[in-house]
Amino acid sequence: MAVVVIANSIQVDYLRRIINNKSQALMQIVLHYSVSALAVSQLLFMGLSSLVHYRHQTLARLMALYSVGLIFYIILVMPVTEFAPTAAQQTFRAFASSTPFLLWLISRNLFMDQHGTPAWAWATLAVYVSLRVIGSILISTTGELPFLSQLLLMQLPLAVMLGFTVHAIYLALKHFNSDLVESRRRLRGPFVVSMGLIVGVIVASGFFYSVPGAVRIGFFTVIFACALFFNIVIFRLHHDSPQLIRNKAVGVAHNINLTDFESRSDKALLERLKSAMEKDQLYTKLGLTIKDLAMALGIQEYLLRRFINKKMHYRNFNQFLNEYRINKATARLMDPSEFDTQISNIAFEVGYASLSSFNKAFKEKHGVTPSAFRNQLGSQEFDQEPWLTQQM
Repeated sequence: MAVVVIANSIQVDYLRRIINNKSQALMQIVLHYSVSALAVSQLLFMGLSSLVHYRHQTLARLMALYSVGLIFYIILVMPVTEFAPTAAQQTFRAFASSTPFLLWLISRNLFMDQHGTPAWAWATLAVYVSLRVIGSILISTTGELPFLSQLLLMQLPLAVMLGFTVHAIYLALKHFNSDLVESRRRLRGPFVVSMGLIVGVIVASGFFYSVPGAVRIGFFTVIFACALFFNIVIFRLHHDSPQLIRNKAVGVAHNINLTDFESRSDKALLERLKSAMEKDQLYTKLGLTIKDLAMALGIQEYLLRRFINKKMHYRNFNQFLNEYRINKATARLMDPSEFDTQISNIAFEVGYASLSSFNKAFKEKHGVTPSAFRNQLGSQEFDQEPWLTQQM
């Protein structure tokens, strides 16, 4: 009798454990799909709202593609996807792997006002996504890769993805102090935190062949929280979004006149600003910041930042400085008495810390390098622009 009681007790305990394990597994599945659904909802909102409000903007299309890539990542790591056709799985993987690249394009477009994509970037994308897909297919068929193949097909693409992510964050942080678009300045921090964490999750998950259920839930939670946070920030900046995402503006410092302003305070500030830049030539000061210029004018920095952005149509303080510096350098290059002056001396004397930065700014404005510009002056291939005759 005692033996029967003990046996029944063991069976009951065994059944209880089975029920508890199944209950825990069921709870984990419910939590898994609930969190993933929340994350997908925020990503859909982020992508669709960008397309609905700004469908003609390149940045909106990039945000939509970025959202799709993140959604495909969520689908890819869900258990049910293991039973999907190989072609579908690799399609999801290709889109998910492209998210660091898309984040990099978004950062360039949004924070650097650079709308073109260099050919090498597209080639890099094609190579590392292809390697990632090939490696995944081989692992699913053979179960294991040799060491060198592992490095080439798995670790190298992850390193490239990490590189795009880090550089995207760097671009978001770069020139924070010289950014004249206030809404964009306020977006830089949240962008770095939320978008960096999301793509960081994708890159980190690439180091796992099989992601445990609890880890997947953690990944989805991070994506949901970051996407929600970013959507809230964008919603709060919604009234400034046309200024935030519009195409690159070109300043017109040399064409602005007092008649363009109605307010006396704006006219007075413009006179002081033009005097400081044209007569005192403050732009020649190495490392001049907008804070330095505001102190020289006796005005608060945020007011000067707003004035140069709203009234003079510059989106970056370096663009504003480059206008004066390149105009002065161009006038000196065209001056026959300066033909023997070294270009490096001209670059340093107009305020540039290095010849490379001067060459880059000059080529952006004129389409040729300073040396090519000077060499072609004799053949009169450049028509002198009226504003070049003005003494800066």
